[in-house]
Amino acid sequence: MNQVIKLSATWCGPCTAYAPIFDAAIEKAGDSWEATSFDIDTEEGREIMIANNIRSVPSTIFYEFGRDAKVVTGSMSQEKLEGLLDI
Repeated sequence: MNQVIKLSATWCGPCTAYAPIFDAAIEKAGDSWEATSFDIDTEEGREIMIANNIRSVPSTIFYEFGRDAKVVTGSMSQEKLEGLLDI
Protein backbone atom coordinates (compact mmCIF):
# COMPACT_ATOMS: atom_id res chain seq x y z
CA MET A 1 0.00 0.00 0.00
CA ASN A 2 1.29 3.44 -0.89
CA GLN A 3 1.57 5.79 2.06
CA VAL A 4 1.73 9.58 2.26
CA ILE A 5 2.66 11.43 5.44
CA LYS A 6 2.16 15.13 6.07
CA LEU A 7 4.34 16.78 8.70
CA SER A 8 3.22 20.12 10.06
CA ALA A 9 3.23 22.28 13.18
CA THR A 10 0.49 24.14 15.02
CA TRP A 11 2.44 27.43 14.87
CA CYS A 12 3.11 27.20 11.10
CA GLY A 13 0.95 29.41 8.86
CA PRO A 14 1.81 27.60 5.60
CA CYS A 15 0.96 24.29 7.34
CA THR A 16 -2.50 25.62 8.19
CA ALA A 17 -3.03 26.73 4.58
CA TYR A 18 -1.80 23.37 3.20
CA ALA A 19 -3.99 21.18 5.43
CA PRO A 20 -7.25 21.51 3.42
CA ILE A 21 -5.36 20.99 0.13
CA PHE A 22 -3.83 17.79 1.51
CA ASP A 23 -7.18 16.58 2.86
CA ALA A 24 -8.99 17.22 -0.43
CA ALA A 25 -6.34 15.42 -2.49
CA ILE A 26 -6.34 12.43 -0.14
CA GLU A 27 -10.11 12.20 -0.30
CA LYS A 28 -9.90 12.23 -4.10
CA ALA A 29 -7.19 9.53 -4.04
CA GLY A 30 -9.56 7.12 -2.31
CA ASP A 31 -8.06 3.79 -1.32
CA SER A 32 -4.92 4.09 -3.45
CA TRP A 33 -3.01 5.93 -0.69
CA GLU A 34 -2.94 5.54 3.07
CA ALA A 35 -2.62 9.03 4.53
CA THR A 36 -1.32 10.12 7.92
CA SER A 37 -0.63 13.53 9.39
CA PHE A 38 1.83 14.22 12.19
CA ASP A 39 2.43 17.37 14.16
CA ILE A 40 6.13 17.93 14.84
CA ASP A 41 5.15 19.32 18.23
CA THR A 42 4.61 15.68 19.29
CA GLU A 43 7.28 13.06 19.98
CA GLU A 44 6.12 10.81 17.14
CA GLY A 45 6.18 13.71 14.67
CA ARG A 46 9.70 14.73 15.72
CA GLU A 47 10.93 11.13 15.32
CA ILE A 48 9.61 10.95 11.76
CA MET A 49 11.14 14.34 10.99
CA ILE A 50 14.55 13.25 12.27
CA ALA A 51 14.41 9.83 10.59
CA ASN A 52 13.74 11.46 7.21
CA ASN A 53 16.21 14.36 7.68
CA ILE A 54 13.43 16.94 7.33
CA ARG A 55 14.30 20.43 8.50
CA SER A 56 11.19 22.46 7.70
CA VAL A 57 7.43 22.16 7.54
CA PRO A 58 5.11 21.57 5.92
CA SER A 59 6.70 18.50 4.39
CA THR A 60 5.08 15.60 2.62
CA ILE A 61 6.65 12.14 2.42
CA PHE A 62 5.56 9.71 -0.27
CA TYR A 63 6.23 6.00 0.24
CA GLU A 64 5.36 4.22 -2.98
CA PHE A 65 5.57 0.44 -3.14
CA GLY A 66 8.90 -0.57 -4.66
CA ARG A 67 10.37 2.95 -4.76
CA ASP A 68 12.52 5.10 -2.52
CA ALA A 69 10.69 7.60 -0.34
CA LYS A 70 10.18 11.02 -1.88
CA VAL A 71 10.09 14.12 0.32
CA VAL A 72 8.57 17.41 -0.82
CA THR A 73 9.21 20.36 1.47
CA GLY A 74 6.80 23.26 1.47
CA SER A 75 3.18 23.76 0.61
CA MET A 76 1.92 22.49 -2.75
CA SER A 77 -1.02 23.34 -4.94
CA GLN A 78 -3.75 20.76 -5.11
CA GLU A 79 -2.86 20.11 -8.76
CA LYS A 80 0.78 19.38 -7.96
CA LEU A 81 -0.13 17.13 -5.03
CA GLU A 82 -2.66 15.25 -7.12
CA GLY A 83 -0.01 14.79 -9.81
CA LEU A 84 2.38 13.27 -7.29
CA LEU A 85 -0.41 10.98 -6.10
CA ASP A 86 -1.20 10.02 -9.72
CA ILE A 87 -4.87 10.93 -9.42
